[in-house]
Amino acid sequence: MSTDFRRYGEGTSVLVGTPFGFYRSARVMCSDGKVRTTRRISDTADTFFSVPAAVSVRGKTVSGYVTVETRAGSSTETADDPLVLKFVAYQYGRNADKLPKGAWKKGTGK
Repeated sequence: MSTDFRRYGEGTSVLVGTPFGFYRSARVMCSDGKVRTTRRISDTADTFFSVPAAVSVRGKTVSGYVTVETRAGSSTETADDPLVLKFVAYQYGRNADKLPKGAWKKGTGK
């Protein structure tokens, strides 16, 4: 099996195993504005818009999902608003308080 490395805006990326599209690892933008490497990521998406994953924040594992949006939070990429791979923490998770609620958006102060 070979791999495909896909780059997104703000230094985010994903490594995908081909030909079946299994996710291997990712660098994701967290809601606090920091790019982190996933500790784990599901092989495949659970919905069309999200892939279960987890990141480490100050030594604690935070569970959530990875999604793709533009910097401003739209689903449609433009020349001045590229797509970004974003991590959103499950609010019912044990360490959800380690990250601000929701997804990161450029210029929101998060």
